[in-house]
Amino acid sequence: MKKTLSYFTGVLIAAFVILLHASAPSRAELRIDITSGKVEPLPIAIPALAGGAPNESQAGQDLAAVVSADLERSGLFRPLDPRSFIQNISIADEQPRFGDWRQINAQALVTGSVKTQGDGRLRVEFRLWDVFAEQQLSGYGYTTTQQNWRRIAHIIADEVYKRITGEEGYFDTRIVYVSESGLPDKRIKRLALMDQDGANNRFLTDGRALVLTPRFSPTTRRSLFSLTQTAHRESIFSISIPGSRRSSAISRA
Repeated sequence: MKKTLSYFTGVLIAAFVILLHASAPSRAELRIDITSGKVEPLPIAIPALAGGAPNESQAGQDLAAVVSADLERSGLFRPLDPRSFIQNISIADEQPRFGDWRQINAQALVTGSVKTQGDGRLRVEFRLWDVFAEQQLSGYGYTTTQQNWRRIAHIIADEVYKRITGEEGYFDTRIVYVSESGLPDKRIKRLALMDQDGANNRFLTDGRALVLTPRFSPTTRRSLFSLTQTAHRESIFSISIPGSRRSSAISRA
């Protein structure tokens, strides 16, 4: 009887050990990695800046479109569809009807106006509003030529970005680069300049010499680049930005 009981007890212990070993891998398979939170883009309403004359209204639409595109590309903002706007912002509206903007779930709002001055230049003003707090967060005015409206839009986007995120914006930025074109065995390399969004692209050199390694100066008003004119002569030039005037900084054979 004792032998039978000992045998039975041994079987139970062995079975219990087997169960423990069998269940261990199933517990080890449960693994949860939390790496970061999910950032939802901020809903922001950017209606066309108000203007009286047809050219002012068109400039207001263009300004709003560029500001919206800049902020959306950052991934931190979600510009709302203008077709959802309830209030039609006009020059006379000094303060928005915040209830109308809360109804479409806007958390921030950009308003502004465009006016043509006597000398033909544009006066652009904008305000940034906190819709839920019903208060103004920022507001500036700029006077510029009509051809420079796009840079004003980038400056407005920079201010909105900085005021909401606390970090400096980067939309009023230009890129200097080497453009390549032509056949594979006859490549033409020219120094080029464009806005950070790809607009206002223009060439600074004519492509008759090989251009390499462009660099901005610390003031960003000039660019240095290497220019190979012959097989045995390489020079480093400085060129004004914007402009096409260049001067030789270093020349070596």
